Amino acid sequence: MRIYLSNAGAITLRDPADFRRLDVMADPQPAERLERAIARIGRREDEGHVRLSPSVLRFLSQHAGDPAWEAGFSAMVDYAARHGWVDDRGEIRAHMVVNERDEVVSVDDFKAAMRSLPAGISAVSTGDGEQIAGMIVSSLTSISADPPMVGFFVQQTSSAREPLLRNGRFVANILGEGHGEVIQAFLSKPQGEARFAQGGWVMNEHGAPVLPDALASIECDIVCTEMLGTHDLIVGKIRRTACREAPPVINFNAATHRIAPALLQ
Repeated sequence: MRIYLSNAGAITLRDPADFRRLDVMADPQPAERLERAIARIGRREDEGHVRLSPSVLRFLSQHAGDPAWEAGFSAMVDYAARHGWVDDRGEIRAHMVVNERDEVVSVDDFKAAMRSLPAGISAVSTGDGEQIAGMIVSSLTSISADPPMVGFFVQQTSSAREPLLRNGRFVANILGEGHGEVIQAFLSKPQGEARFAQGGWVMNEHGAPVLPDALASIECDIVCTEMLGTHDLIVGKIRRTACREAPPVINFNAATHRIAPALLQ
C-alpha cells in the first residue's frame, strides 16, 4: 500500500490490499506544505522515512473491519515488527518518495479551459452586522440529495474565507437577470455592509443575509472543509431553501450571459 500526498492537498491510500509494501509518495511541492501533509498522517523520522500510525492506515483504507483485510493488515504489521520497523509507540517505518516531476498544464491554459465552461452565478453570504461578508462564485454544485448538501470553492486569500469559517453557516443565493447591481457590488465593494447595499437583503433566523428575489436561496451549515491547492472546498448541509421563477444568467468566458431558449429543429 502507498499513501499519496498530492500537491493539490488530497491524501489517499493507493492499493490498500497490497500488503507486500508500505511507502509514502508525494508530489513536488513547497517544503512547508509537504511537512503539513506529513503531519496529517504521522511524523517525519528522517529525510527518507516517515512513521505511520496503524489507525491512520486503517482509516484511509476504507476497509477497516473487513475480516479478510484486517487479517492481511495484521500480518503486514507483524512482519514489520519482526524486522524492527515498528517503534515503541506502535508506529510503522515507511519509505518516503518524492516525485521529480508533475506534468500539468500551465495556469494560463487552465484558466482558458475553465472560461469555456458555462456555470451559474451565486452570491454566497454569511455573518451579520459589521461581520457581514459575501462573495460571487460560479463553482456552486450539488453534492448529495440524502443528506442534502452543496459545495463551492473559495480562494485561500479571499476576504470572505475567514468570515465563512468563523460563522460556520452560509446562504447560496442563485442570481438571475435582474441582479446585475448585486453582482457589481459584490465584485467592487469592500467586505461589509457596502457589499449588501443593493438587492434588499434580509436576515434569516440565524442572522445570515438572504436575497429575497434570488432564483433560489439555499441556507446551509458548513459540515466539511478541505484544502485543495490554492482553494478550500466548503460543503454545506442544506437546512432551508426557497425558489422563485426568474430568468437565469451564467458565467461564460469571463462575462455574464443570458440564457436563450434553444431553437427547435
